[in-house]
Amino acid sequence: MIYTVNIMQTNPQKKEREVASMKKNDGITMISLMVTILILMIISSIAINLSFDAYHMVKVQNFIAKMSVIQGKVDQIAEEKNDVNQKGFRKLNASVASDHIFLKILQDPTAYNIDTNKSWNQELDSNPDNYYYFTPDDLDKKLGLKDQDMNIIINFKTRNVISSKGVKIHGEIYFRQYDLEGGDTLQ
Repeated sequence: MIYTVNIMQTNPQKKEREVASMKKNDGITMISLMVTILILMIISSIAINLSFDAYHMVKVQNFIAKMSVIQGKVDQIAEEKNDVNQKGFRKLNASVASDHIFLKILQDPTAYNIDTNKSWNQELDSNPDNYYYFTPDDLDKKLGLKDQDMNIIINFKTRNVISSKGVKIHGEIYFRQYDLEGGDTLQ
């Protein structure tokens, strides 16, 4: 029994060493926890930033794809040399364009990121009388283009297609695919 009692008695110096050791370990554990959290925050911010960039790139590519489909139909109609006035298309006029940005774009194209050196005939493309207005429903019923979600105007003389929504890149809105990197160009 005496032997057992001696084992249960604690050595005060040993206890002090254990407490000092625990304090050291707690400090190291706290530092490693802080470093781990910092690394996770950095990785998370990088991943979030990359996902935002990817999302915006997908929006741009989607805009270009939709505008390319419309452009293909416009090219087809222009090559058939059909009189577009006989097709029942709605001309762009002040009452139609009053709710949209179209007239402002035609009056000052460079203010709306339209590169007038690329695919822009100042005489023909700046004249609202040369444009026809299409809603998504018109694109479906009159041109047979489904799944379009934007109002557009088309100049069949120059084959210029302008969207009312556009796509935003780095704080700037672009209304034509021709003005975007990766967009089609007019011939």
